[in-house]
Amino acid sequence: MGRKERTIFITIIANIILIILRFFLANLSGSIGLAANAWHSFTDVFVSSVVFSGLMIAKHAGNRLKIATKKAEHILAIFVSVFIFYMGLEILSDALSGEKTDLRYVPFVAAGAFFGVAINYFMARYKIYVGQQTNSQSLIADGYHSKMDMYCSIAVLVGLLGSLFGMPSLDKLAAIVAMVLLMISGYEILTSNLRMLLHPDEDTAGGEHVHHNHGYGGKKLAISTGALLLGAYLLSGVCIVQWDESGVVQRFGNVVNASVQPGIHYRLPAPFESVTLVNAENVEKIETGTQELLTGDTNLVNINLSVHYKIKNSADYILNISDSDTLIQSSAVTSIRRIVGERKIDDILTEGKSSIEADAQQDLQNAMDVNGTGIEIVSVQLVEAAPPQAVLASFQDLASARQDQSIYINEALAYQNTIIPQANADAYQQVAEAESYKQEKISTAQGDATLFAQRQEAYSTSKRVTEFRLYMEAMDEILPNVQKILLGGNVNINNADLWISGKKAAE
Repeated sequence: MGRKERTIFITIIANIILIILRFFLANLSGSIGLAANAWHSFTDVFVSSVVFSGLMIAKHAGNRLKIATKKAEHILAIFVSVFIFYMGLEILSDALSGEKTDLRYVPFVAAGAFFGVAINYFMARYKIYVGQQTNSQSLIADGYHSKMDMYCSIAVLVGLLGSLFGMPSLDKLAAIVAMVLLMISGYEILTSNLRMLLHPDEDTAGGEHVHHNHGYGGKKLAISTGALLLGAYLLSGVCIVQWDESGVVQRFGNVVNASVQPGIHYRLPAPFESVTLVNAENVEKIETGTQELLTGDTNLVNINLSVHYKIKNSADYILNISDSDTLIQSSAVTSIRRIVGERKIDDILTEGKSSIEADAQQDLQNAMDVNGTGIEIVSVQLVEAAPPQAVLASFQDLASARQDQSIYINEALAYQNTIIPQANADAYQQVAEAESYKQEKISTAQGDATLFAQRQEAYSTSKRVTEFRLYMEAMDEILPNVQKILLGGNVNINNADLWISGKKAAE
């Protein structure tokens, strides 16, 4: 292996290390720019691999194998360029999306990115130096390609450092710069390999592949890099608002557009203007967690409240709230403490749940409106309302006693409903019998009075006859079963012979 081959082999290993490092740092921090830079390093590895394989084939293989291998390399390079374009579009989509990226572990990641810049710088200088010493144009071109990767790494590093100073959008700007450089690399790989595949005679002798020389010297390098950075900076002002989102545009902290509707919009790039997106149509849920509260009748009860809310005013929500979940949770706990403290345990555990939910929702909405939060309370649900575990057995005994009480009351009411109609019927019957007895006695008395009056009248008319009749009636009543014989007044009883023979004689 000669000096050129050894140089390219070393840089391939170094680039593979860079790719692994940058993908690791991108996953660790969430940086889109680092992910784009890692893919750009992938193109550098591919270019170096093609140069290395060409040099090795030119050195050891025959003429036919050289031609076949070159064609295979060109076809593979075309597929790789298409893949590079695809990855560039993916990076552009992520960079232009309205999603806010919160970078993590920025100092550590920035140190790793700086280490990557240093590796790119020394690799580029090393390739160009060896290429000039060995008169290898492909190695010189590969060195300038590594220098482009270094500029891309610098832009990514600037984006990471910008997030430390309150400019997180610079990471997306760095991703766009890396994407532009990545697309340029893909375009050069595609065009050069298509030309070599269609016109093999243009391929240089000695096995070195033709590459565009990226010798951006002096003014040309500064102008090209500045134009790329300026274009990417202006493109960073493009923002996409999804269908379920609403945006607020701020210019140096002042709201200039309080309701950015879904669609593609443009605002001045950072730090002049910034756009904050919120999910205005999504209904969020927060629970208070189980709270052990004291009721109005000094009983303990476990309460868990679930609050559903959404954003109705994006500007108020963004400007006045830093942590909506904590605000709503603390307000809900305060509200439910007051409501439970005014109610009895029986009402809370039975039919009072719906009124508790309505009161809690009204209290929360009033609190949100007074503080200008821009939040609408959609609904409140009482997820849990139960006695604490320590007194659960006592509450169960109490519930059983209440159930027995209801049973006894129902049985007593049933007995009452049975006995009262019966008593009313008996009373009505007794009253009716008394009325009948009364009428009977009155009628009897009236009849006796009439009879007495008739007898008095008869007595006054025929005294002796009446006396005799009364005497006979009295004797008939006194001696009901005795035979009686009537004799005339002039009959001597001592001399009378009485012949009594049977019933007729007695009569």
